[in-house]
Amino acid sequence: MRKHILIELQKIIEVRIRSLIEEVEIATNLKLNPPCLIDLEDEIASLQWVTRIIKWVLDRAIDGRQRLEITKSVLELEDTKKIENMLHDKIQVLEIELEDSNTARGKEVLLNGIDTLKCVMGHLFNLKPGSDDTRGLGTAEANNNYHQANRLRKQLIKFQDLESEISAQIHN
Repeated sequence: MRKHILIELQKIIEVRIRSLIEEVEIATNLKLNPPCLIDLEDEIASLQWVTRIIKWVLDRAIDGRQRLEITKSVLELEDTKKIENMLHDKIQVLEIELEDSNTARGKEVLLNGIDTLKCVMGHLFNLKPGSDDTRGLGTAEANNNYHQANRLRKQLIKFQDLESEISAQIHN
């Protein structure tokens, strides 16, 4: 049995959030520049907002479904349309804020938020019925991000080990 589109989208987003959290840890350990960390944290916040909206839509849908005998696909389509509309509205709000923004950094943060939400909309579009091929692609892309963060974490550990060895050799 196929899972609800929004549940699939939520899983893709959760994988991406885990990947971003690992990237933040790595960037923090490598002491990368603060704007880079802020961008990652902003993307996490945007994705967490989307997951809260998805949970809200799904919870409301469960409450309201006992009243009517509507087919599952119609209900799923309604839920998906609600999320699409909310994402579109949020993107419009961010675009208005972008026009009003005076600083380069503020504009960059808003553009990152817009790009993140557009990416989520792209995943949602790919998950719609009739796009089974792209559904697998979206999941693979999210998994790739997670695996990339794992590779970076392993590289960080190697660098730290190498630094310890060099430090030990210097002190000997």
